[in-house]
Amino acid sequence: MKTYKKLHNFLDFKEMILVEVKTQSQKDIVKKIIENYHSYVPNNASVGRRIDWLIYEEDTFPSQPVGMIGIGSSVYPPPKDLLNKLKLSKIEYREVFNTICNNWRFCMVKSIKNAGTRVLKELRKKGPIAWKQKYGDELKHIITFVAGGNTGAVYKADNWQSIGFTAGLPEHKSSSMKWDNSEELSKKFVKPTGENRKIIFYKSLDS
Repeated sequence: MKTYKKLHNFLDFKEMILVEVKTQSQKDIVKKIIENYHSYVPNNASVGRRIDWLIYEEDTFPSQPVGMIGIGSSVYPPPKDLLNKLKLSKIEYREVFNTICNNWRFCMVKSIKNAGTRVLKELRKKGPIAWKQKYGDELKHIITFVAGGNTGAVYKADNWQSIGFTAGLPEHKSSSMKWDNSEELSKKFVKPTGENRKIIFYKSLDS
């Protein structure tokens, strides 16, 4: 009876549909979702590569998205715990930079049971294909950063690894340095203070 009940509940789940964002109207919807529903970084700005998807349940498609998810360029400078996981030096990390993406936002409009794992599964299917088509690079690794008092439960449920923490910078000093040259990097460098540390989650896309 218990097995039947679990199977019945599983079959009751509606399909989660990810639609790649391409039009300006879709981009406007993504911006609105992030600004209104992301709990601790309600900011739509990003630097570098970026691919977003609108999330639908099968019975809300295509009229009413229930969330958004996006991937973009990885981070620089890389956290030490990320380098340790990938077994790379900073120079080697630069060389494979475009094979790594950052799940830069995942934001739901409403709570839907087990939606997170189903959305992340779809992201892992669609992400490498879209990355290759848009940028020409093979996508092999995906990372994300969790803060704001969150534990990353949705990523744990999808078997992502918690691999450590960022060093932590004062919020007003946080900035992207992905595309800066050595001179610009030296001007922007801020010694980590341990403030606003984020949990780093990692998932290999090779498996």
